[in-house]
Amino acid sequence: MQNNRQFNLSVLALAISVTFPSKGYAQDDAESRIRELESKVQQLIQQRTEQDKQIDLLTKELVGISNQISQSKIEKSEEKGASKGKPIYGGFKDGLTFEDGTGSWKLQLNGRIQADYRYFSPDDWKADTFSIRRARLGGTFSFLKDFAVRVEGEYANANDGSKGTTALTYGYLDFTRWSGAKIRAGQFKPFFGLERSQSSNFTDFTELSLATGNGSIFNSTYDHGLMVHGDPLPWLNYNLYAVNGTGQNNDDVKDSKDVGARVNANFAKFTDNKKLVLHAGASISKGSIDFSSSTKSIKQVTEANGVEFFNVGTLNNVTSTTDRSRLGFEGAAVYGPVKLQAEYIKANFEGRQGAANAFDNDIKTWYADINWLMTGESYADSYKSGIFGRINPKNNFDEKSGWGAFELGLRYSKFDASDFKAILASPTANTSEADAWTIGAKWIFNPNARLLLNYIQTNFDTDLVINGKSDDKEKALNLRAQYDF
Repeated sequence: MQNNRQFNLSVLALAISVTFPSKGYAQDDAESRIRELESKVQQLIQQRTEQDKQIDLLTKELVGISNQISQSKIEKSEEKGASKGKPIYGGFKDGLTFEDGTGSWKLQLNGRIQADYRYFSPDDWKADTFSIRRARLGGTFSFLKDFAVRVEGEYANANDGSKGTTALTYGYLDFTRWSGAKIRAGQFKPFFGLERSQSSNFTDFTELSLATGNGSIFNSTYDHGLMVHGDPLPWLNYNLYAVNGTGQNNDDVKDSKDVGARVNANFAKFTDNKKLVLHAGASISKGSIDFSSSTKSIKQVTEANGVEFFNVGTLNNVTSTTDRSRLGFEGAAVYGPVKLQAEYIKANFEGRQGAANAFDNDIKTWYADINWLMTGESYADSYKSGIFGRINPKNNFDEKSGWGAFELGLRYSKFDASDFKAILASPTANTSEADAWTIGAKWIFNPNARLLLNYIQTNFDTDLVINGKSDDKEKALNLRAQYDF
C-alpha cells in the first residue's frame, strides 16, 4: 500500500512538471528535463516491479511456515494421544514435573530448605544458633485422573538429635473426582484455623503466633486418619476429619478419635473486585491427648521458638483421660497489597494432674496482624480454597531491573492460661500469661526464594528464672533464607 502511494505521487509530480513547465526553461532544457523525468519514471516502475516480486516471495514463505507449524502441532497432538508411556514430558512450575504423553499419570517433585539464624536475649536462657528449621523432599504422583499419592520426608535435625533420622511428614492417598468432596487417607495436616492451614513456605512470619504454634493447644502438626474436604461453591470451602490424635508417625492406643471440622467463606466472590478477599471461618475439634508422656502434656514455648514458659507438668496416664475440645474463629480482609488477619482460639482441657487433682480449665489465645506488599502485588492472587499461598513478584530479582517483592508485617499475639496458674509445674520457671510483638520484613526474590527477618519480643506476666537468670521478657531476632519448589 505504501509502495503504491509513493509510485502514484511520483507519477503525479512528473505530470505536473510536464504540464506546467517553468517559464525560465529554454526548449532544449525542457526536452532534457522530460528525458530525465522519463528515466526516473522507468526507475520507479522497475523498483516497484522488484518490490512486488519480493512481497510475493515473502508471502509464499510465510504461508509455508504457517503450514509447517500447523502440521507439527497436529503430529505432536497425535503422538501424545497415541503414546504408551513414551515420550515423557518434563517441566518446572512450582515443582519439577514429569508427565506421561497420554496424560494418565504425572509426578511432581517438591522440596524446601529453611536455613535460620536465631539470636536470643537474655543470653543465659537460650543459645544463639544457626539451624536448619526445615529440610524436606518429596513428591506427589497423580494417576488415573482421580487419584494422587503424596509422600514427603523431613531431614532437619533437632538440637538434641531427636530427629536424627528422616521423619515422614506427608504420606497420604487422595481421591479427587469430586471437587466438592475430595477424600484423603493417611498422614496429613488436619486443617484447623487459617494460620495452621497454610504451608510453612508461605506464612507471614518465620514462626506461627502464640495462638497457633505447636504447644499447649496443638501438640502435633500431622496425624493419621481420614479427611473429606473441598469447594462445593466458588466462595465456600470446608474439611471434616477423624484422626488418631496421637501426632506425627504414631498409631493409636485407644478407640476414641479426634474429630474436627473447618468451614470458611470468601464473601468477596459476590463482588467483581479481583483484588478483594473477605475471608471468615470457624474451626472445631474434640478428642483427647492420651497417647504417651510426650503428647499427654500441656506446655508452650515462645513465638520465637525460644524458651518454654508454660508447663502444667505430669498428667495422670492411667486412671483418667485428658479430654481436649477446641473452638476457633478466623478472619482476613485483603485489598490489593494490604492484608489484615486475625484468629481467636479457645481450648478446654478436662482431666487430672495426679490421682486427686481434677481440673476443667481453658486456654484462650488470639493474634492480629497486618501485612503490606510494598511493591504492589495483590494478596488476592495467592488466595485459594481458604488459604493464602505463594506470592509471585511483579518483577523477579535479576541482573536487569527487577528487585523482586518487598513486604512488611506487624503482629500481636496473646496467650492466656490463667486457669492453670495454681498447678504449674514450676511457678518460678513458668508463667500462665504472655504476649508477643513481632515485626517482620521479607524480600521475595522470585516465587521460590525469599529472605525473612523478624524481631520478636515476648512479655511474661511474671518473672521467669531460667538457668539462674531472672527476667520478664525474651527478645529474639530470627533471620531465614528459604528456597522451595
